[in-house]
Amino acid sequence: MPPVTRLNRLGIWERIVWGLFLLIPTFVQAAEDGAPRPVVGAIRWDAWAGGEVTVQVERTLGPQKYHARLPWFAQVLGDDRVRIDGGRQEVMDREIDFAVQAGLDYWAFLLYPEANSMSQSLGLYLSSAARSRIGFCVILHNSFKVSDAEWPRECQRAVILLREPGYQTVLGGRPLVFAFQTREDRIAEFLQAAKAAGVNPYCVLMGWNPPSDFQRAAPLGFAAVSAYACGSADATFAQLCRRVETDYWQRAATVGVPYVPLVTTGWDKSPRKENPVSWEKDHGYHRQTVFPAAATPAEIAAHLDRARTFVREHPSVCPANAVIVYAWNEHDEGGWLCPTWTPNGEPNTERIEAFGKVLAERP
Repeated sequence: MPPVTRLNRLGIWERIVWGLFLLIPTFVQAAEDGAPRPVVGAIRWDAWAGGEVTVQVERTLGPQKYHARLPWFAQVLGDDRVRIDGGRQEVMDREIDFAVQAGLDYWAFLLYPEANSMSQSLGLYLSSAARSRIGFCVILHNSFKVSDAEWPRECQRAVILLREPGYQTVLGGRPLVFAFQTREDRIAEFLQAAKAAGVNPYCVLMGWNPPSDFQRAAPLGFAAVSAYACGSADATFAQLCRRVETDYWQRAATVGVPYVPLVTTGWDKSPRKENPVSWEKDHGYHRQTVFPAAATPAEIAAHLDRARTFVREHPSVCPANAVIVYAWNEHDEGGWLCPTWTPNGEPNTERIEAFGKVLAERP
C-alpha cells in the first residue's frame, strides 16, 4: 500500500509518528551536511631550495626518465642534468596558489635547525604576503637532533612557531604537532616549554603500527598517532592504498586508538636506488626490485575521498578531524602533489586539480 494511502487511515498520533519516521533520512542528511570536513594537510620536505641536499636530489632526478617527477620550477639542462632552484619568494608564493587550488588547509613542514638550508622554504612561507591563504604546522624530528648546546634555542623556536598566525589547530585551539623518531627527554622538554608559553599542543606520533605506537607514545604526552609514509613492494598504487587503509586506518579503528589518517600519493624510490643519497646509505629499498606504479590523479583523489569517509564514520578514533597527506613534494621518493615540470613550461597540475575537486565537495 502506498505511504499516503496508509497515512490517510491512521489516527492523529499515528500520523505524527509516521511523519517523523519519514523525516529521519532528512535529519540524518542534514546532520551530515552540517558536519565540518576534516582539515587536510600535506607534508613538505623542502630539499629543493639550495644546499648540499639539493645537489643530491638534482642527481637523483637527473636521468631523463625521471624528469616528469621534477618540481614545476626545475630546469632541464640535458638528458641527465637538471637544475632545481626553489629558494625564491616567487616560487613559494605560487606554491601557495597551487595549494589553495588543491583545497589544502595546511602544510606540515619538516622542521630542521633554523640555519639549515632545509629551513629556507619555511622562512619563505612565513615571509610571504599570501601565507594567510594556507595554514601550517611542524613535524618535529631533525630540529630535535641538534647538540645539547643548540637544543634550548631550537626548542624555544619550535614553541614560538606554535603561536604564529595561521598555525593549524584542532579541537578548539590546540596546535597540531607531528613528530617521529624523537628523543623522549626532548619531547618532554618541548611539551613543558609549550605549557609554560600557554599552549597545549596536540602531538601526533608518526609510526607504523597504530596500536603499539600509541601504547608507547601516550605516556610521553602524545595525544594520537599517525604515519609519515608507507613503504611498499607492491606493484600497483591500488595495492599500496589497500595496505595503508588496512594496516593503518582499520587497525587504528579496530583497537580504538586516536588516529590521524595518512593519505599516500605514492612510493617509488627508484631514483635514490640508482643514485644513492648520503642520508640513506644501505637502506632496505636498495635491494627492492618492485615499487608501486605511479598513481593516476583519479586514484589519488579516490583514496583521499575514502579517508574523508573514514574520518566521518569514526569520530571517536579521529577526534582531531584531520588528515595528513604524503606528500607535497617528496618528488624523488615517489609521493607528491606539487605540480611537476613539463617540456612546454606549463606545470602539470592534474593531481592538485583532482584533489581540489574532492575537497570542494561536501563530505
